[in-house]
Amino acid sequence: MKGAGGLLSPAGKRRVCTSMKILFVCTGNTCRSPMAQALFTQMAQDSGITFTASSAGLAAMPGQPAAEYAVKACKALGADLSAHRSKSLLQEDLASTDLFVVMTMQHAQALMKLGVAKNKIYILYVPDPFGGNLETYTQCCKEIRRQLATLLELIKKQEQKRTDE
Repeated sequence: MKGAGGLLSPAGKRRVCTSMKILFVCTGNTCRSPMAQALFTQMAQDSGITFTASSAGLAAMPGQPAAEYAVKACKALGADLSAHRSKSLLQEDLASTDLFVVMTMQHAQALMKLGVAKNKIYILYVPDPFGGNLETYTQCCKEIRRQLATLLELIKKQEQKRTDE
């Protein structure tokens, strides 16, 4: 998007505009992927980045709320998961998503078997907190946030290169 990197956010920060569609993927879409989506959305907004993001599960039961401890752990870090409802990965997600952010190598392999190109997958390597206590979810949230900071920097650099061309 030519010139978009020069826009200023209301806070006067440089805003990076991207039409990138990001899909966060885990197994059940009640813990890791919704936490990652909520945290990334918060971090990106704080950094002045605009994008489209959602989450899905490879084996999700649609309509389930986020795990109670996932909601609490995210809330403690300033992200809101209260309205989340799980959704399954759909065929249209495969075609319309620019970047799949997965939690494990197994998730990446499952996506590649469905035809997703390797270069469209970013792996966070985050263990599943399912069944754990609040501390387990809090540590998971912090690890997701730490790894998302790296992803956010990569996106910023990619978009800056694109606007400089």
